Amino acid sequence: MSTGNLRYEIKGEAELANVLGKNDTPELYARAYRVDTSHDIPYAAGNSVDGSTVYIDAVLYREVMDGEVYVRGMTPSQIIRAWREHEHAEWAVEMGDNSSQTYPASHGFATASEHKYVGDLPIDPDRYEACIRAGLERAKRRFIEKGSSCNPPRDLWCGPVLDDPDKDDRVIIGILKAKGVADAFKLSKSEVRYGMGPQECRDCGMFGDRDVLPSLRKCDLINGLVQRAYWCERWVARK
Repeated sequence: MSTGNLRYEIKGEAELANVLGKNDTPELYARAYRVDTSHDIPYAAGNSVDGSTVYIDAVLYREVMDGEVYVRGMTPSQIIRAWREHEHAEWAVEMGDNSSQTYPASHGFATASEHKYVGDLPIDPDRYEACIRAGLERAKRRFIEKGSSCNPPRDLWCGPVLDDPDKDDRVIIGILKAKGVADAFKLSKSEVRYGMGPQECRDCGMFGDRDVLPSLRKCDLINGLVQRAYWCERWVARK
């Protein structure tokens, strides 16, 4: 979902190393995950809410494997690895206990992680981006054009389209809701000013009834997972 989003500032490697070392973020980043290439994904790739799966758009994956989307000097598997790196880093930063609690910032860190992998090959990240851009744009347009006939995963994390949505994002949100993607019905973290505050999520009536990961649960109101020691302005006392 988010690999193809090109709107946000890319963070530096020092900033990336700093945020990936904060509190539970390195443990989240180190978690194993599987890769699923059997669904339609609006921004080329994305994550499950619990971070156990990285999704790559099915058609785009075939385009990479068949050489229709290619980067000179990179194998198809390396292109997919770069996208996997982006998605998993984005999820770990967004859900972790660190300074990045909104999608635009988390996307910037994820792109830095993706570019570090590409640069270490070594491939120029700007040339890499130019080579993959058309394929990423096709994935988004294809998802919108397919509409109700598309097949997104029902556990897709929707923060990338809920936070700072543009016109296309709003169309995508409608499609995801129509397909029963639960996270699409929730609010963005920026909309509710999620972060440190006067109360804690663990004492809120909307805090989930079981841990998804240590310190992290689903919230009835906002997307993704929330830290038990965090807070948002919609906080209500648990009855």
